[in-house]
Amino acid sequence: MSSVMSFWPSVYERIRSGEKTIEFRRVFPKENNFAYMYVTKPVKAIKGIIYFGEKHTLSELKVIYKNNSNMLVQIENNPDSYRFGVDIIGFKEIEPITLEELRKNIPDFVAPQSYLLLENNPLLADFIEKKV
Repeated sequence: MSSVMSFWPSVYERIRSGEKTIEFRRVFPKENNFAYMYVTKPVKAIKGIIYFGEKHTLSELKVIYKNNSNMLVQIENNPDSYRFGVDIIGFKEIEPITLEELRKNIPDFVAPQSYLLLENNPLLADFIEKKV
């Protein structure tokens, strides 16, 4: 299963550079192996693909990284509402698909606040796959 997930530009850059290795979320789709990365304003475009490994609860991550103070700080600095961390195992930059282009080709397209499941949006899935 795949999705379109929204990211702030600063988070996108940290993932792109390899600095960020875990994606923290309140809710994470089941069996989501990768996501197209929608970068919020001022960018407003799908700009990359992020590949995921294992999903963990934050308490599991605290045990896994108990001897890594840098990772523990990242885990602790998340809002209380965040429940999961998913390993980022890959990233690919793609030719941007702008919000304008998405709205022009996908009726009633609204940029995701968190994520959109592509299995529920076949027109969007087909459009992105053709562009990528």
